[in-house]
Amino acid sequence: MGFPLAEMNVLFVIAQLDYADHIAVPFLSAIAKQRGWQTSLCVLDSDNFESILNILMPEVVAYSANVVGFNSIISAHETASRHFDFISILGGPQATFSPETFNQSKMDVYCVGEGEEAFGELLDRIKSGRSYDDIPNLITKNTTNPVRSLISNLDALPLPDRDITLSHSYLKDTPKKTFYATRGCPYKCTYCCNNHYHELYRGKGQFVRRFSVERVIAEIEYVKSRYRTDFVKFGDDCFSLKADSWVEEFADKYSKRIAIPFNCYLRLDTVDDDLLRLLKKAGCYSVHLSVDSTSKHVREKILKRNMRDIDIEATLKKIHSYGINTWVNFMLAAPESTLEDELASIQMCKKGKVTYPSYSTTVPMYGTELYDYCVAHGLLDISSHSSDLKGCSERSALTCFSAREKDVRFNIFLLGALMCKLPFPLDVLAIRMIKVIPSNVIFKKIRQIIYRYYIENKIFRLHS
Repeated sequence: MGFPLAEMNVLFVIAQLDYADHIAVPFLSAIAKQRGWQTSLCVLDSDNFESILNILMPEVVAYSANVVGFNSIISAHETASRHFDFISILGGPQATFSPETFNQSKMDVYCVGEGEEAFGELLDRIKSGRSYDDIPNLITKNTTNPVRSLISNLDALPLPDRDITLSHSYLKDTPKKTFYATRGCPYKCTYCCNNHYHELYRGKGQFVRRFSVERVIAEIEYVKSRYRTDFVKFGDDCFSLKADSWVEEFADKYSKRIAIPFNCYLRLDTVDDDLLRLLKKAGCYSVHLSVDSTSKHVREKILKRNMRDIDIEATLKKIHSYGINTWVNFMLAAPESTLEDELASIQMCKKGKVTYPSYSTTVPMYGTELYDYCVAHGLLDISSHSSDLKGCSERSALTCFSAREKDVRFNIFLLGALMCKLPFPLDVLAIRMIKVIPSNVIFKKIRQIIYRYYIENKIFRLHS
């Protein structure tokens, strides 16, 4: 990989490059380039960090870390900072949700919350040799500053530099590309870190914002003209809550200028015919929805989804009637859920004609309301929360379930999508089987095959 030499360089560093891209780095790279800086990217699990540092000798190393990648980031930083001289800044979920780890990180700066304006101001101060201790959103060795107001006009941001992640990685050849039309989620589910953002930005501006349709289309056109783009995924927490003028404009422009099938997230209790007609006109191939639990008590009192009282099965069937495939998520082993709740999802999916039911194990993420609930009720060993972060595809870590209940739930995770497709009485026999047969390599292989087939063909159309 070649790296440009420049007078002032920013090197972005991430632990790994996921299949869905890493949209924060492209936005920050665009901010840096707007100010005359050269930018490059290092992915720790595939690049040689020290070799890149030796070539570039960057003035700024900007790390982006989520909770899972934090340890690898600080380990790499500790080694690099002994041999190279640069100003370090860390942003992303780790800095925002766990600012108390600043001293542990040995970084010069943490950036909390929405970072484009703070990062741009930091680069300006560094270039001019001025102190950056008083910049809003930043934590330094001398100061912890409050966050500034949210960016009200998202179109004022430069187009994200998608080349920094796409041009020098395997992503340039992948058929699916991910885009974002919004920022913020209006809901406050207990398992989601969005609640922290709501509190952090209380009184700091409108939380949910949209890019203009023209801006979204322009970004897709840019990527589509340079990289393989057979399918578009919108990664927004909720693409749209209703059939408003924005969706009408989007349906018209997307269908004419992009004309590529896409997937988006919707809120199940806001779906209606008007919204579905516009999405279908635009070219919507599939939608991602969450039921989380068939138990209303668990949904509303434990997970606090605040869903309107709707006929879930009828709504799912309605989406199917428009020729739009459905990916529906269920959270297994939520506190106060029963095995009957989990197994009821199978009949719900059958009646709702769900394309692909996705099962995950409930993981109370550190910093969320659900985590606090589980600790307060003695359902989680707090000494093990770091190791449990990858547990959404493992057996439950909660202490409120017996070993057998955990085993059966894990079997539902492995075989639930298949059981939803089995006709009567095979589905009944399968339910009996998972209650007595432990999970095994055959069950795991079945899940892999089912998942890959539906994700690649029915949720994302990745094959012609």
